[in-house]
Amino acid sequence: MGQDITCLITNENIELDKSIVHFRIKQLTFIPFNTSCDLGIEEAKNFDLLSDYILHLESKDSFDHYLYNRDNDHCDIDIFKIVKDYRIESFIIEHSYDWADMPVEYYFMQVQDGRILKNSLVYDDSERSKSNKANIQEAKKNLGLHFNWLDRTDLFYSYYHADRAYTLQHAK
Repeated sequence: MGQDITCLITNENIELDKSIVHFRIKQLTFIPFNTSCDLGIEEAKNFDLLSDYILHLESKDSFDHYLYNRDNDHCDIDIFKIVKDYRIESFIIEHSYDWADMPVEYYFMQVQDGRILKNSLVYDDSERSKSNKANIQEAKKNLGLHFNWLDRTDLFYSYYHADRAYTLQHAK
């Protein structure tokens, strides 16, 4: 089995509910998700503002129906509900799934000061997504992420690893 993790990472100082699995590492907050469905961030390319994209997502399905830890199963709506609920304006979302050390899926998105940076969107094998991969390191650097969080497999191998590590940290 390979690594399979999605994470919202922000440099904003937010106080999350204790029921939300999250880690504070080097002045960044990491919120892992278990995304069993496609992230659907491809639609974000049609919006300049995060608020407009969230309104679009809400028009498709009410955020009121989504509870964070619903069977440890998350979709893009779960991620953006947290963004909305905690008023997060600058963040990245990165999803990496590999099997036997071979990349299978990769998604990336950057939002800065409430604006979707379209040159950061990676969601498929199109030429646009492939060319946007060149901007990922710059996006991470701008957020203050100067290490490869995916190497922290003790926390971020999968959502279940993150959940277990979080539970153990808070049991102390």
